[in-house]
Amino acid sequence: MKIYTLDTKTDFAKLDLCLAIGNFDGLHKGHQEIINKIKEIASSNNLSSSIMSFNPHPRVFFNQINEPFNIYTQNDKINFLEQSGLDIFIDFSFDNNLSILSADDFVKNILVDKLNIKYLVIGTDFKFGKDRKGNFKTLEKYVEKNNFNIYLIDPIMLADKSDKYSSSIIRSQIKDGHMEDVAESLGRPWHMKGTIIEGDKRARQINFPTANIIPDQHILPKRGVYCVVVLLEGKKYKGVSNFGFRPTVKGSKLLLETHMFNFSEEIYGKELTVEFLTFIRSEQKFNNFEELTKQINKDINKAKRYHQL
Repeated sequence: MKIYTLDTKTDFAKLDLCLAIGNFDGLHKGHQEIINKIKEIASSNNLSSSIMSFNPHPRVFFNQINEPFNIYTQNDKINFLEQSGLDIFIDFSFDNNLSILSADDFVKNILVDKLNIKYLVIGTDFKFGKDRKGNFKTLEKYVEKNNFNIYLIDPIMLADKSDKYSSSIIRSQIKDGHMEDVAESLGRPWHMKGTIIEGDKRARQINFPTANIIPDQHILPKRGVYCVVVLLEGKKYKGVSNFGFRPTVKGSKLLLETHMFNFSEEIYGKELTVEFLTFIRSEQKFNNFEELTKQINKDINKAKRYHQL
């Protein structure tokens, strides 16, 4: 997959594109259906399958949110897109110039002149341009004159047909700890990834050694204890994780602490991926280490039952 980083002023090599525009945050099952349709159309028409996303997310640019927002980091998103078999990913800078571009100018200056699209795959609720005034009817005006086609794709519905797949819903589910629902929408468990750092080793003192990572630039899950699967150097391990401030020991920064079952190696500095399977309990402050130790044992037993160990 080729990656292009563009803005309104950057030139782009004229390629025949079958393009979808969106943030594709999380690459959930709805996004996966769209990508499959892009690849199908591109293959049938000798075009390059491509996606254009805005960076940062428009809601972040307009300061509508002031906390970690994206479901995955940008690197993870690119990795998932690459695995999907797309030809091109366009990382388009959302800046002041783009934010004031009218819908008509977006079509003429970006889609036609810069990107030379041949097919545009959009959802029925697609909006674009300044104040989101552009829509399907705006695009229709340019189709014949500029020699491109539009493929209108219906909303991709959840398995129970109750709603469409939605990044906004998935973000809420992550923040509420509903990890089974998240995995259903994503088609995979949601994960956190990072380099293992050295902690204060208090968990080791009570015989529960943990691998600790600092959250990256993505949405943060509900603070508490989770049953997890851990990926380390190509191998999978079952375990239990705590995400939070560790109030019993007066922790001052957010950490993901993961205890892997039947594992005792020194792994500082290595990359760890922690997949969240189910929420066990909320973060809690205990009066002393004895109470904490008893609760950790209960958490581990619950996690082992979930893992069927």
